[in-house]
Formats: sequence, C-alpha cells, structure tokens
Amino acid sequence: MSKQTTYDKVELLNVEIDLLSLEEAINYICDAAARDRPAGYVIKPYVEFLTAAARHSDLQELLNGAELSIADGVAAQWAAHYLFAGPRSSRRFWLTLTQIAFAPAQIAWPVTERAAGTTFTWPLLHAAADRGLRVFLVGKEAPGDIEFVAATILRTLPNLRIVGTAAGRDLDSPYGHVGPEWIELLATRIKDSGGDLVLTGMGFPLQEKVNAELARRLSHGILIGEGGTFDYDSFGGPRRKAPAAIGRAGLEWLWRLVQEPRRLRRQLAVPYFIYLIWKSRR
Repeated sequence: MSKQTTYDKVELLNVEIDLLSLEEAINYICDAAARDRPAGYVIKPYVEFLTAAARHSDLQELLNGAELSIADGVAAQWAAHYLFAGPRSSRRFWLTLTQIAFAPAQIAWPVTERAAGTTFTWPLLHAAADRGLRVFLVGKEAPGDIEFVAATILRTLPNLRIVGTAAGRDLDSPYGHVGPEWIELLATRIKDSGGDLVLTGMGFPLQEKVNAELARRLSHGILIGEGGTFDYDSFGGPRRKAPAAIGRAGLEWLWRLVQEPRRLRRQLAVPYFIYLIWKSRR
C-alpha cells in the first residue's frame, strides 16, 4: 500500500489510490520533499498502470510501494465511484459509464479530482517555487530537449530553482531500459544538485522503476513520474492541451487520440479495464 497514512484510500484491481484533493496532494508532496524526510516516489495511475499491474505482480508491488498514489484519468475516477459510492449492480454499472461523458460531476466521489498532466504539474511547480524547493528534471531522449523544457518552465516561473536536468535515455541499454550504471550516475547527479523534487518523464513503467531505484539511493527527495507531461506546448512540446470543456467531460483520451492516432492500440486497454472492474465488483 502507499506509505501515506493521513488520507483514506480505495483499492482498484489491488492497487491503492489515495483520496485527497490536488491541493492536498501538492502540499503533501512539498512537505515530504523537505530535507529531513526520507526519499520516496509518487505515482499517478491511469488505465495502463492498473491493467498492467493486474497482469504482473511485480508492477503491482512497485505501484503499492509509492509514498503517494494519485488518480490520473477519468477511468480510475469512474471505477472508484462505481465500486465505492453505491450498489455494484448491473444497472448502476452502465449508468455510471454514461455519466463519464454526460454527467462527469456525478462520478467525482470518492476521487474528487484527477492529477492529469499539466493540470497537476504546473500548480506543483508554482508551490515548489513558493517554498524554495530545488527541482531536477529527467526526461526526453536528448539533453538539449530536457534543457529546453527547463528553459520554458523558467520563462513562466523565473523564481523556480531548477538545479539540474538529465536526458531520460540510457544509450548503453536497449530502448525502454536503463542499466545500473546509468541509475547510479543519475542518483549521484541528483545528490550533488541538492534536488528536493525530481520530475521524471520517461513513460510507464520505466519511470516508476527508475524512481523506485533512485529513492533507494537518495537520502531525501520526492520523485514523480510525469509520463508525457513535458510533451505539452506549455512545456515547450508539440502537444496541445485539451480544451477545458473536453477535460471536464473526461474526454482527454479522445482529444489525444485525434491528435495521435497511433495511440489507438494503447486505448484498447480501456475496455479491458472496464471488464476487470466489472469482474472485481463481487
């Protein structure tokens, strides 16, 4: 289970989700990043996390070893609502599924907010700047790319202390993997920088594995998997954020699919997730 004990939790497919608002999550993370606290990592699970963990016990263990677990995505929000906010009947199953698109406010309990991409990361960076936290960025595949992300952030938040960057690619390992030497070098760079908050945009599950390994090697700091957050235009990337109305309707996934048709195969995890939630209702 996640290590925090302040807030309630629910369990989706044997992975725990912490029940707190985005403001509470940000305050918790900033407090946990203090130099007198041990290192830990934060996960933001969405459909792919949960369906993969249902098939692989090692991923389930990895996710449940996080300091904090914040739902990212309307599907996880729907699942928590169906399983824990009323009877688990067939009628209510189909009713709550339609509410995702037509009445999203009706499924906003017990998961009241979603930590989706820039919606979470920008407020977190603002809080880090206000508290004087040192931020280290890991992601993209070339050093120049992540440095451009850092420069883009500093144009909006010039008082933020970005103390280091690193490309999220180990050139001595196959794509999608990193070696122990790469981990050790990155841990040393983070230690030397004095980083308190490490944002890692390498994609699931690599970034979660990297963050867990780094947390074991660092004396303090919070590491957060950012997935594709750095690809959004507000961070200097090519991807446009979904309009607010689409976000409120929980259709960010459709917006991204239109922009990136190659994501269709990944979106097939959604009906499988819905099926697994139906099976787990008993």
